[in-house]
Amino acid sequence: MGKEKKKDKKGDKPVRSPTSLSDYPELSKQDGNTARQEMSASAVPPLEMLLNELGSKRESRDDKVQNADATQYEEPILTKLIVESYEGEKVRGLYEGDGFAVFQGGCTYCGMFSEGLMHGPGTYIWADGLKYEGDFVKNVPMNHGMYTWPDGSTYEGEVVNGMRTGFGMFKCSTQPVSYIGHWCHGKRHGKGSVYYNQEGTSWYEGDWVHNIKKGWGVRCYKSGNIYEGQWENNMRHGEGRMRWLATNEEYTGQWQKGIQNGFGTHTWFLKRIPNSQYPLRNEYIGDFVNGYRHGHGKFYYASGAVYEGEWVSNKKHGMGRLTFKNGRVYDGLFSHDHIVEFPSLEGELVNYPDLPSECAVRSQYQGSSTSAEVIRKLDGSESKSVLGSSIELDLHLLLSMYPEKDQPEEKRQAEYAVLRNLTELRRIYSFYSSLGCDQSLDNTFLMTKLHFWRFLKDCRFHHHKITLADMDRILSDNQDIPVEEIHSPFTTILLRTFLNYLLQLAYHIHHKEYQNRSPSLFLCFTKLMTENIHPNACRVKGNLFNGQQETLYSMNYIDKCWEIYTAHCRPNAAPPHELTMKMRHFLWMLKDFKMINKELTATKFVEIIADDNPFIHDGIDSNFELELVFLEFFEALLSFAFISVTDQMTKSCLNFPNDDSSGNKHGSTYTVTNQHRSPSTATSQGSDVRDGSAKSPASKLAFLFDFSKIRKPEAG
Repeated sequence: MGKEKKKDKKGDKPVRSPTSLSDYPELSKQDGNTARQEMSASAVPPLEMLLNELGSKRESRDDKVQNADATQYEEPILTKLIVESYEGEKVRGLYEGDGFAVFQGGCTYCGMFSEGLMHGPGTYIWADGLKYEGDFVKNVPMNHGMYTWPDGSTYEGEVVNGMRTGFGMFKCSTQPVSYIGHWCHGKRHGKGSVYYNQEGTSWYEGDWVHNIKKGWGVRCYKSGNIYEGQWENNMRHGEGRMRWLATNEEYTGQWQKGIQNGFGTHTWFLKRIPNSQYPLRNEYIGDFVNGYRHGHGKFYYASGAVYEGEWVSNKKHGMGRLTFKNGRVYDGLFSHDHIVEFPSLEGELVNYPDLPSECAVRSQYQGSSTSAEVIRKLDGSESKSVLGSSIELDLHLLLSMYPEKDQPEEKRQAEYAVLRNLTELRRIYSFYSSLGCDQSLDNTFLMTKLHFWRFLKDCRFHHHKITLADMDRILSDNQDIPVEEIHSPFTTILLRTFLNYLLQLAYHIHHKEYQNRSPSLFLCFTKLMTENIHPNACRVKGNLFNGQQETLYSMNYIDKCWEIYTAHCRPNAAPPHELTMKMRHFLWMLKDFKMINKELTATKFVEIIADDNPFIHDGIDSNFELELVFLEFFEALLSFAFISVTDQMTKSCLNFPNDDSSGNKHGSTYTVTNQHRSPSTATSQGSDVRDGSAKSPASKLAFLFDFSKIRKPEAG
C-alpha cells in the first residue's frame, strides 16, 4: 500500500462533538402547550389554568434538554493513508489477505487487504479513538458497518463512501437519545424515529430532511401530550392534531411555526357525568391567530349553548349570535365576552308567551337588575317546560299553525310525547353520532347532517313521498341557515335540535291526517315514533357505515367527493335556489367521466339509486328529476366502485404501499383536518390503504375516479 495514496492538505477531519445548540428549537409555545388559553368560568376553572401554565413551563424546560443535538456526530474522511508499518501477507509486493497496518498520524487498520488496498471486513481506528468496524471497498468504508465514537456513542447500519447512508441506528452515550431510520450523507433523511429518553415516553417518528423534521410526523412529549401532523423546520407547521392528555384537550387544524394559526377545532373534554344529556365538552370551530380564538368562530358549550360570531383574543367581541341551552337566541353586539345591548333583547322577550309583556317594560327602569333578569329568562332558569331547563323545544313555528287558544295545550302535549320517548331518543342520537368516528376521549360525539340523513333513511322517512333534500328545506325554513349549508353533510346537530327536527318532520308528514283531532302535534309525533323510529332505528343500512374499518377508509374520500358533488350540482328552480343534484345530473357526470360501461350500465345505475327508494323506479318508468343529497351520492359511488373496479385492480395497487391513491397527503383525513368538520367526526389517521380489504367497496373507491383528471364543469 506504501505511498501510493496522496496526502490530503486538510489532514484528518476531527470528530465533531454534539453541539450545545438545540437541533429542535421547540420553545414553550411549540411543545404542545399553546392550548392553555383562558376561557370563561363555565369552561376551565382558574386553578386548573394556573396548573396548566406551570406544567407548560416545566415541559418546556424538559424539551430543551431533550432537544440537544446528540445525533450530529460526523464520520472523518480517511486521509494521510501513509503506512508506517505492516504485518501480514504480500503478493507481488502488495498487501494481500489478513493484515495489520499502522498509518502515519497514529491510525491503525486490522482486517482484509486486496491488491494493496483495504478491501473486505476490517477495523479502522483513528488516532483520537473513533473506530469503524465493517466492510471496506478499495480503502473506503462501504455497505454495512459500525462506528464507535470516543465517548461511547455508536452507529450501526448501512454505509456508503464512508458516510451513514441508508438504514441504521445511532445511540448516544452522553444523553439518553437514539435514532433509528434512514440516513443520507451522515444526516437523518427520510423516515426515522428518535427517542429522547430511556423510558421511551418522549419520541418523534416521521419524516426528516437533512437532520430537520419536515413533512409528516408524530411527536410524543414526556408529559404524554402528542402531536400528529405536518412539520417544517422542526416546528409544527401545516395540518395537524395535538392532544393534551393531562387536561383532556385536543386541537385539530392549521399550525404556523408551532402555534395554532388558521382554521381549526379546539375541544376541551370536561368531566363526564353519568346519564348526562349533552356531550360534556366545550368545542370551538373557527379561526385562530397566534394560538388565540380570533376572527370568526363557533363555540359549543357543554351546557348545550352555542355562540357563533366574532372573536378577539379568546373573547366574544363584535357581532354574534348566542343560542342558550333552551334554544332561545340573542343576536347582537358582544364586548369582551359580554352581551352589550340588553334593551333590544328585552323587546324580543315580549314575544314569548311565558314571559309577561309588562315585565319587559318594567325592566327598563330597574337598572342593573335588568341584565340578570333577561339572562334568567333566556337561559331557561325560569323555564316551565316539562323537559326542564336543559331542553326547551322551539315550537313557535309549529304552534303558529294552530288556533291561539289551542297552542298551550298542543305545546304541553308535544313536550309530554318527547319526554315519554326521551331515553330512547338519546340512545339513538348517541348511536348515530358515533358512526364513522374515531375514538373520542370522553366517548361522546356530535351528530352531523351525514349521520342524520342515515337515520332518516334507516327509519324510512323518505317513504312518505318526501325526499331527504325536501326535508332539508323544511328544517331550514325560517332558521336563518345560510343557503350553502342547507344540504351540507358537515353541519352539526345538537340533541335539542335533533328533537325539534323530529317534531317538524312528524307534523309535515302526518298533520293532514290529524288536522281535525286534538292534540294534533302529539298524535303526529307518536305515530312517527311507532311506525318509523321504534321498529327501524339503529339498524344501519347502506354501505357507508356498514363496518368500522370500511367506514374509516371511506371517510378518507369525503372531502374530495363533496368537492365533486358540489361542482356538479345545479341551482334549484324554487327558492331558496340552493345547489342540488338530480339523478340526471349524476348520470351525466358519470358519462362525462366515462364510467358508464358494460359493467356499470345506465340500467344498473337506476337499480342502485332506486334501492330502498320506491319513488325512483316503478318497474317501467324512472324519475330522473328526484334530488339526491350527498349521502345518497356517496353511497352510490361506493356501490359503483364495487361493480366497476375488479379485485385484481385493487390487489395490484395494494402491492405499492407508497402510493397515495386517496388524492390526499398522508394523514390528511382528520384529519383530517378540514374546515367543515369537528374532530368528533374526523376519522382515524391510521385508516390508510392497508386497512381496506381488497374486496370492500371502500378500497375500490380510489380507482373509480382518476382524481387528477376530474375538474369542475365549465360555466354555461
